[in-house]
Amino acid sequence: MEQTSSIIQFGLPILSIAILLVAWWLLNGRLKRQRLNDELELGKMEAERLKQLDLVKSDFFSNVTHEFRTPLTLILGHLEQVIPTIADEQAKKELIVVKRNAKILEKLINQLLDIAKIEADKMDLDLRRGNIVPFIDEIHKSFVSLSLRKGVGLNFKADEETINMDFDPDKIELIFFNLLSNAFKFTDSGEVSLKVGLAQKDGKDYCKLVVQDTGVGILEEQVDKVFDRFYQSENSRWRKNKGTGIGLALVKDLVDLHKGKIELKSIAGVGTEIVILLPLEQISVSAQTNVEIPALDPIDPDLEVTVDFEPQKQSLTEEEISAQNIVLVIEDNDDIRNFLRLTLEPNYRVFEAVDGEKGIEKATEIIPDVIICDVMMPGKDGFEVTKVLKNQEKTSHVPVIILTAKAGVENRIAGLETGADAYVPKPFSSEELHARIRNLIDNRKKLKEKYSRSLLVKPEVASEPSMEEKFLLRVKNVVVKHLDDEHFSVEELSKEVGMSRAQLHRKLIALTGVSASRFVRNYRLEHAYQLLQNKVGTVSEIAYRVGYSSPAYFTKCFTEDYGISPSQVKKEI
Repeated sequence: MEQTSSIIQFGLPILSIAILLVAWWLLNGRLKRQRLNDELELGKMEAERLKQLDLVKSDFFSNVTHEFRTPLTLILGHLEQVIPTIADEQAKKELIVVKRNAKILEKLINQLLDIAKIEADKMDLDLRRGNIVPFIDEIHKSFVSLSLRKGVGLNFKADEETINMDFDPDKIELIFFNLLSNAFKFTDSGEVSLKVGLAQKDGKDYCKLVVQDTGVGILEEQVDKVFDRFYQSENSRWRKNKGTGIGLALVKDLVDLHKGKIELKSIAGVGTEIVILLPLEQISVSAQTNVEIPALDPIDPDLEVTVDFEPQKQSLTEEEISAQNIVLVIEDNDDIRNFLRLTLEPNYRVFEAVDGEKGIEKATEIIPDVIICDVMMPGKDGFEVTKVLKNQEKTSHVPVIILTAKAGVENRIAGLETGADAYVPKPFSSEELHARIRNLIDNRKKLKEKYSRSLLVKPEVASEPSMEEKFLLRVKNVVVKHLDDEHFSVEELSKEVGMSRAQLHRKLIALTGVSASRFVRNYRLEHAYQLLQNKVGTVSEIAYRVGYSSPAYFTKCFTEDYGISPSQVKKEI
């Protein structure tokens, strides 16, 4: 009995503790489940709230984008009426450029609206039952003129003459216009091909459509990202006619809408292949039969023709170089480059380069007064171009204006860190650009005064001389070495300095305001003036020492520059 009592006395606390633990465990589990349910409920509420917010944003986005179409419709409508009536060919070309870019904006707005509809589940297929082969062939024919203009081959191959299937003509047109436009954009030589055939996958019949090109291709690590919205590959980001990253994302959405499949294969430097499989029958949606498939909209001939404006001649005499400030425009977009030339030419001599490499070559050749350089270009971008030009002796003094659509502070800092002198965001005002150029040229004039003031004989050498000061000191040392040589020419000077005559001429004019020949003459006469002041010899002896074989000619040149004869200088001293 005592044993039982002791067991009870000992066991009850243990049992109580066990019961309390089980109760705590059950209660804790219940609380956890309640908390989880609460969290799930809150999660559903939050998800619903976010969904409603997305719908509001989507509606707002669609409404705003629709509002863009109204002024754009008016712009295009008036242009289409006005362009045929314009007699002035130059003005007509400028309006065609306006029309082309308005059309590009219209296309972008339409793509944004399509994406908004897809996100809001408001885009439906208008299915037609018909032969897709001639329809794809018509799309192919729309690109023949572009193929000829770019010198890129265009091939179309159909394995079957007839492939009857359910498809939305408008959506299919949009898919293949995007794909073929991309293929031509990234193919500078070789060919683009479009193939149509039949295929089977997982027991289902598909129409197989393939777009291939021999273009720049896509890096392996970027292939999986090309269908992401707003993503641009490195090749796309730095190429002419770069896009927005919307086109391929929209293509995938439209293929998904057709319950199809899309696959991309690409090798950088070799080319790209995109394969699309579209089911022959759309089971869940009934397609209209015996309905005529609409014809494709004809491409506006004004938008197919590259608009070229008559450039000024691209070579100059020394007199022309000295008479007018030269601006070099480095820009890969034809329309912007033409616009810059047209707006600048009344006041400046304008030269052009279509990419960074050619821009560096042209800048080194002509030594311009100002360079306007776009940031996003094929090959070397604007930052790289600026860095190269600022670190080579021939062009280190030339002001560079960076032109870009990226107006953020970090982009401005990146541009200025490379040595750029000004940063102008797009869209830019012509008046602002002119003001920037004038200010930069005026600032260079102040440098000319600094370098020309007694720099020829007594250069102001800083503790760490600039590249310009080192250059002038080097030129001066070459002149000193040949000071008494009456036959020493500008050709010999430029050869020893390591520049062409024209490059040396442009560099010296930019830094000192005088030509190479005048630089040599000024140095000789200034050195002669010092010798006369120190009475180190007769006028004739000093004339010979500074490279004049005729004392009479020396006296004539000296008097022209100083307004006093050499003998009078000696007398005054």
